[in-house]
Amino acid sequence: MLLAAFWVIAMVAAAGQSAPAAPQQDRLLQAQHLQALGNNEQARDLYEQILHADPSNADAREGMSSTTERLGLSARAAGKMDDALADLLRAQKVEPNDTRVLYDLAILEDEMHLYRDADKVADQLIAVAPDDPNILYARARVKFDLGQLDAALKAMQAYLKVRPVDASAHYGLGRIYLLQLQFEQARAEFQQSIDIQPRQSEAYYQLGQTDLEQDEYKGAIELFQKTLERDPRHGGALTGLGIAYFKLKQYDDAEQWLTKATRAAPDYQPAHYYLGLTLARLHKADDSRRELQTAAALADKENKQSSSPLQIIEPNAQP
Repeated sequence: MLLAAFWVIAMVAAAGQSAPAAPQQDRLLQAQHLQALGNNEQARDLYEQILHADPSNADAREGMSSTTERLGLSARAAGKMDDALADLLRAQKVEPNDTRVLYDLAILEDEMHLYRDADKVADQLIAVAPDDPNILYARARVKFDLGQLDAALKAMQAYLKVRPVDASAHYGLGRIYLLQLQFEQARAEFQQSIDIQPRQSEAYYQLGQTDLEQDEYKGAIELFQKTLERDPRHGGALTGLGIAYFKLKQYDDAEQWLTKATRAAPDYQPAHYYLGLTLARLHKADDSRRELQTAAALADKENKQSSSPLQIIEPNAQP
């Protein structure tokens, strides 16, 4: 009798210990079913509940990451960037070291010009997965947008060691070199980008910029024209042509191209600035003054934005 009583007690105790696991498993199965039906928001909510109770649940972690990714993509496709950001920040709270969530968050914050926040997330990613090529690329991109060119250069070079035939990465490395005034290295990277992916416009444009920076105006004109063959409304190439003709003192041609540039890219400050200078050379004082005033206003707006970078403020943080 005593032995039988002991086993009864033991069975009750064991049942009591395992009882909480059943609701969690049921919730997981329900979440997976909802996800399979495409109900990502409801599935995400259930995965989140599971992770609050058990942060180590691998199935729930995977489900949280995948549903958040789909919700974010859907929100971005609808132009709802704030909603996508809110979804990723919510996932980050329950999965603080999930590389998929962090990667999507860093890229989105960078696209939203939240560069300081993106930089923090990129640093966290590097700490978690220092050799992941996608993370190296994201870090290079964020550091470039922050103006930290040496760090961007190092990350992009590390990425290209792993993926040497990525045309966009060679293009990005060329832009870094160009800003550092390392013209030959920039030229080589832009040409490499073209060799890998000939059907593009941006590397041709940047090659034109490289020639323009070195006062090689005829070469710049040819490259900007190649850019326009691929993208006739490329504001940078139209402006570049205008600047090149201005430098060559061919002011009628400069006016023609710069006028087209201001129409194609009305917020591009250099186009208005050089058009103002060109009109002054053509003795069109009123038109020149108008363009230079527009250029000054755009420059002031850009300076204010760069001096006050956007950053996420936590709800309980002091302004």
